[in-house]
Amino acid sequence: MPTHIRRNLMLRELDIKLLPDGSKHIFSIKFVDKEGKLRFVPEAYACGLRMDMNSHRVRGIQPCCSSGRAEGHPIPVGIDRILQYNLMEVIL
Repeated sequence: MPTHIRRNLMLRELDIKLLPDGSKHIFSIKFVDKEGKLRFVPEAYACGLRMDMNSHRVRGIQPCCSSGRAEGHPIPVGIDRILQYNLMEVIL
């Protein structure tokens, strides 16, 4: 199993909302939030935000339980601050 993933491939996978069977694409993510704290979300899915995500260089994630039910609120994550995606280190 690879231990790293390129950022452009990670962003393409992060934009997948649903799998072919209709279930949500659930992943784990580790990132540094805007306050500088290291955050790890073991189960989340991609969601939209009320902003232009491409120009602000962010993606929205929604923490969830293993069955895909939302827990908490959507979190904006800067794409340059993502350190791990599905336990793989994100590289340029």
